Amino acid sequence: MGMYRREMMEAEIKRVISEAIRNMKDPRLEGLVSVTRVELSKDLRYAKVYISVFEKNEEKREEIFEVIEKAKGYLKTNVAKNIRTFKAPELTLINDRGIEGAFELEKIFKKIKKDDEERNSKSK
Repeated sequence: MGMYRREMMEAEIKRVISEAIRNMKDPRLEGLVSVTRVELSKDLRYAKVYISVFEKNEEKREEIFEVIEKAKGYLKTNVAKNIRTFKAPELTLINDRGIEGAFELEKIFKKIKKDDEERNSKSK
């Protein structure tokens, strides 16, 4: 199978799962939830779905991810209904903390820049 087709399938699965999560009626899903990427196996039978939850409270973030994890059957059903394949891929949900790390690094860089500016203004 061509790489292009797999990438197109990954993008479509990402879209379908994102839409399914937005349509979930669970009140605990009030934080911002994003499907950051999907990785399909070469035979299209398995999909790793990376999900990022933007929530400051760690406990609440874990609770939101658990709600999504418990809805994995619902998500797989949505993929099966909306994507034409012989068999819907088995989903593995992964709590993606990459974006959170980038935000933390941004905060650190801003603090360093501010400290440098303060030192430079004092030395003048």
